[in-house]
Amino acid sequence: MPAVLVLADYTCKTLCGPVISIASDALARSGLRPAKDFRLIVVGLDPKDTAADAVRMKRAQVGGNGEMSEASAFLRGDADTIGALSRALGFSSVYDRDRDQFAHPAAAFVIAPDGRLSRALPGLAVEPLSLRLAIIDASKGAIGTLTDHIRLLCYGYDPTSGTYTVAIGRLLAASGGATIIALVLFIGLLLRREHAARSETSARHLPAPVRTPTTD
Repeated sequence: MPAVLVLADYTCKTLCGPVISIASDALARSGLRPAKDFRLIVVGLDPKDTAADAVRMKRAQVGGNGEMSEASAFLRGDADTIGALSRALGFSSVYDRDRDQFAHPAAAFVIAPDGRLSRALPGLAVEPLSLRLAIIDASKGAIGTLTDHIRLLCYGYDPTSGTYTVAIGRLLAASGGATIIALVLFIGLLLRREHAARSETSARHLPAPVRTPTTD
């Protein structure tokens, strides 16, 4: 199952809460099914944060119950584990000792079912449609409707903006492919009709069977 991963400081007073809230809201409005099509995973950046800090952040930004809450996991780890995860994602953070907070980019990472990083989306501007397409793309066709998969043929991921937008090349290729398929089906239908018409004409022109006279 694909997952949306956010790294956050559970005691942050600035951007971490809004990033989680925006991602959670976009997931709720994506039309996908929580805990069936995706999971939301939040990992604490500060090893000093407690389980109570994680629970407070989850209740404040996701809610204490409901489908989104059940599909969300707020995890903690030691410094080595958090550092290894950050490096794997290409995520960098700087600890501010005076404020006891981490300065870091706001991002939501879409993780494929096999654990690969599939997409990195802007945490403060993630859109429901882009998040839906990113999750469906990460699932490799395992979820989503026919319309979603057609969209993926025509939309391209723009890493500079972190969104899925209409790609002219893909749109033309998809349109051209659909046109070719339609032509092939149309020509096949015409050939079948012509073959049926010829068979009917041949049957009409067959000579009547000759009856051999018999004697009683």
